[in-house]
Amino acid sequence: MIRNKLSLIFASTLLIVTNASSQVARTLWSGAELQLPFSKAFRVTFSPELRLTDEKRIDDFILEAEAQLRIHKLLQPTFSYRYYRFYDDPGEYFNGQRLGAGINSSVELGRFKLTNRIYYFHRLINRYGYGYSIETRRELREGIKITYNIRRTKLEPFVQAEIYYDISPDRNHEFSRVRIRTGLEYPFSKRSSIDLFFQIQDKLNTSNPLRTYTFGIFYNYKLPTSKPKSVDIE
Repeated sequence: MIRNKLSLIFASTLLIVTNASSQVARTLWSGAELQLPFSKAFRVTFSPELRLTDEKRIDDFILEAEAQLRIHKLLQPTFSYRYYRFYDDPGEYFNGQRLGAGINSSVELGRFKLTNRIYYFHRLINRYGYGYSIETRRELREGIKITYNIRRTKLEPFVQAEIYYDISPDRNHEFSRVRIRTGLEYPFSKRSSIDLFFQIQDKLNTSNPLRTYTFGIFYNYKLPTSKPKSVDIE
């Protein structure tokens, strides 16, 4: 069942990505991830991120916090909050907030690791134009990631596909974006690693199609799991 689902998603995603886009953009994403594991079953992650365009302009500045509860390897509820400041028409910066809830699951097959992520996002965007307004955006997102551990090396190449479905109340319910990402994870130690990737993103079902090529570099650090203090009984 997992194999059939994986094949279907990748086949449909690759088919959509091959469609030509009338505009092309290039971006650079960089950031860090600090993971605080309170126990083996619960962790909180903080992630600052900066996204730049090929015009050397800040496209997005992001601050995000995510909490994940591991009930089972196939059942990991996740909740997140994101504040971001982004650049958009008519050439101004706006503020946005995003609330997310989803389910993560992972399966290890030999040296392969398959991760699936289904998420619901609710966005609130503050726009300052002729007065003040708040836009509401809702979307569903599903992503599949395959990581391979190369024997006798620290390199872990991966490929990832994500598709977005817009369910905003004032829009047609349809697929809005698709992403294909490939890269390498390099662990320096058990607690720190670096991710390098290349990504292609296409906007779908729009009168102004846009393809974006992105290079990314992220640093990850995991703090040691906190242990309960022992209590001496006299």
